Amino acid sequence: MNSLESVADAIMSFEGWKPGTKSYINRNPGNLRSANEDYLVYQSLVYGYQALLEDLTAKFTGHTHSGLTPDSTLFDLMAVYSPSADGNPTTAYAQFIANWCTKALGIQVTPATKLKDIWSPAAPVTVL
Repeated sequence: MNSLESVADAIMSFEGWKPGTKSYINRNPGNLRSANEDYLVYQSLVYGYQALLEDLTAKFTGHTHSGLTPDSTLFDLMAVYSPSADGNPTTAYAQFIANWCTKALGIQVTPATKLKDIWSPAAPVTVL
């Protein structure tokens, strides 16, 4: 499994992807929002999941206005993605993703793990 996909899968799970939830109804597994903070709605899960991967790629590589870089930590990522100032459980979210990735990837991941140590653009990506 691709490590970026592991992070995306963990986000999808934490966001509650199941029938009847906002993420499921909107086909938006990452509960991504627009610039005006509305939840985005996608044509299909494929488009929503691809948007999540693109968002994570930009954040992991430092190509956003968020201030994240490859040297940022998993916790830093979640502080941007799901800030506690918005009432989100940022610390629990980061730990959930760390635990998920540890199991899925077979490497030790903690909230203090740098993004570049989880995934980098040089990592092979399998497209089916």
